[in-house]
Amino acid sequence: MYTLTDTFNGWTISRHRTLEAAVRADARHARAVRRANGASSYIPTRITRDGESIDPETVWAAKARIGWC
Repeated sequence: MYTLTDTFNGWTISRHRTLEAAVRADARHARAVRRANGASSYIPTRITRDGESIDPETVWAAKARIGWC
C-alpha cells in the first residue's frame, strides 16, 4: 500500500494500491494547493510504501510514466 503524506503537518493525504496512482494523487493535491493559495504555494509531500521510504529515482520514473515531469 502506497501512502501520500503531507510532511509539513504530518497528515496522511491518501492511500493507493499502485505507485502511479499515488503520483497522480500528489499531482492533484499540488494543483489544489496552488489553486487555493496562489501559484507559488506548495505543501511538501512524501510517498511511502508500507511505511518505508521509496527511492526518489523510482518516484521520478513513475512521474515520467504518467507524464508529470
